[in-house]
Amino acid sequence: MEKRKVLSIREVTSISGSFYDMLKNDIEEKLSHEKKKIEQRFVPLPISFDEFCNLFLSFGTHFLLQQNQNKSFEFDQYNEPIIKQLFLYLTRDSSFAGDLEKGIMLQGKYGCGKTVLMGTYLQIHNYIIKRLAWHIPNITFIKSSQLQEQLIKQSHSSFEFRPLIIDEFGREAKTVQDFGNILHPVSELLSIRSDNNSMTHGTTNFTWETLSSNKYYGGMIGDRLKMMFNFIPMRGESRRK
Repeated sequence: MEKRKVLSIREVTSISGSFYDMLKNDIEEKLSHEKKKIEQRFVPLPISFDEFCNLFLSFGTHFLLQQNQNKSFEFDQYNEPIIKQLFLYLTRDSSFAGDLEKGIMLQGKYGCGKTVLMGTYLQIHNYIIKRLAWHIPNITFIKSSQLQEQLIKQSHSSFEFRPLIIDEFGREAKTVQDFGNILHPVSELLSIRSDNNSMTHGTTNFTWETLSSNKYYGGMIGDRLKMMFNFIPMRGESRRK
């Protein structure tokens, strides 16, 4: 096999013109490719807020029925502001109260409706993708304890890139004993996903300060959580009866 000739800078510039222009064109192509990858993570949603609310009522009721809750989804003073933010996020509206490149972490008390909102968000997102046959990955919904169990059974590779909604974030055991070794499966995955810029959403009962404490994920992972999530507080008491 013929070896490829290594050209000197002088030879390169004599062939390609400006060496600077050549490098500039190369990096612009790389930037364009990376931007397209980011854009492909999101579903364009050309509908009005009223239309989105009507969809949310239907998909929300469907999610409740799937959770064996025989009742209809209802808007109230606590969930309406969150639904508005989810709409702005999906439509990539600059008036969204956060960073559109980060995921959404709903933070609030037990039972206030965070899981229903994010589960409904997932259903709308995934259904649009399926209905229109877009080449955008579905979001996977998984509780943090179940995620930890899966990480123990298999490698991190299955969860490094896929879009995730991690429900009950922070409630899993933070360490796992494996033949005398202490493992931190979810922390390790969060670190990997942060490096990969993988889209991650979640729900949690804890504040960022609590999640960043040594009792939970610690300062290093806590710092990454700020890079990964828009922490959006949800008001209200438990809806469970």
